Amino acid sequence: MAPEIAAGVAPNTIEVRLAKGILALNRFLMMLQNKRMPVAEVKVDGDAGGTRITVGLDCPEETARRYATLLESLEDVEEVRFSEAAQAGRHNASIDYDGRRFTSIENSATGEVGPETVFTYHQDGDVVWATYEGGAVRFGTLIATADEEGRLDARYGHVNESGELMTGECRSTPEVLPDGRIRLHEEWRWTSGDLSSGKSIVEEIGE
Repeated sequence: MAPEIAAGVAPNTIEVRLAKGILALNRFLMMLQNKRMPVAEVKVDGDAGGTRITVGLDCPEETARRYATLLESLEDVEEVRFSEAAQAGRHNASIDYDGRRFTSIENSATGEVGPETVFTYHQDGDVVWATYEGGAVRFGTLIATADEEGRLDARYGHVNESGELMTGECRSTPEVLPDGRIRLHEEWRWTSGDLSSGKSIVEEIGE
């Protein structure tokens, strides 16, 4: 039995390569149905090398990636990847953070990042990450996702000068300065220590 087809346009397309044989194809299609995936379209193409299936999912990208991880775990599945169009869609943030360096110009009292702390950012599509160190921070890392406006939803962790491992979460809103540099207005919250929250501003370091 074919999987139930959801109404609507599939914003996320996953390409799957299956092992040879009709049994592998049947098991795959049954799994789509049993897991009630929001399938908008399915295309099947086969040759001597095996079976290739294109699955269009009518759901947000984050949900589609969870489904892709599930598909990868199946015995008959040899490869799972997002289509080139879907990959291109990951690179649509309005601000490119890659290679930019920032330092703090303002922070709440319970924050540990200061003017001596330098962040070095990198970006691949909607995934943004950074390392930071200096001042009260011996070394830290940050991982975030960027939306189409360049806003960041981040998680961070660092070891401070007292040797404590500190963790937290932060949401940053970018401001483009007249000279093209980026200023990030941040709202953060510790998930360790006193669990306090605060606001900070970091600004890109010029040439």
